[in-house]
Amino acid sequence: MRSARNDLVMSVFPYARGVAYVVFEDPNSPVDWGICDPHGDRKKHQAIRIIAALVDRYSPGALVLRDRVGIRRGRNRRHAALVEALETLARQKGISIARLSREQVRQSFSSLELPTRYAIVQAIAKKVPIFETYVPPVRKIWKAEDRRMGMFDAAALALTFYRMQNANDPMSAVAGS
Repeated sequence: MRSARNDLVMSVFPYARGVAYVVFEDPNSPVDWGICDPHGDRKKHQAIRIIAALVDRYSPGALVLRDRVGIRRGRNRRHAALVEALETLARQKGISIARLSREQVRQSFSSLELPTRYAIVQAIAKKVPIFETYVPPVRKIWKAEDRRMGMFDAAALALTFYRMQNANDPMSAVAGS
């Protein structure tokens, strides 16, 4: 097994149909990203297997997950079980874990006039130009959410993690980051 690369940050975001992930080398350089939509009865196990393979491949220094408060039933409970399994995997591999709330993500993008999910998607696409081709169209109320939104949610978690790391680093203010 390779040693963990402290410069890589992997963010995983469970959503309605599966799991989205993004691996960043730094806030402007994504290494890998994607969406997995497992099918069948063992969706959680398939998703864990896919993410475990990515963790083995990249050996990130940090795994960023969404903090889910007030999870009680249905799909949210499945998401919570998946997040717990990913945390266990990260602990076994010696990877740092960060859990960020929706509010922390919104605060991170507070420079936007109105930090809606779609405004955050557009801000991410502007900051990381390679993601511009993945920006979904504006959702109509009668349509289901585009599956690419999960990938942008994962990217928003990772970018929030980087911003929080720089805010806690006294040298970042000196360096002008």
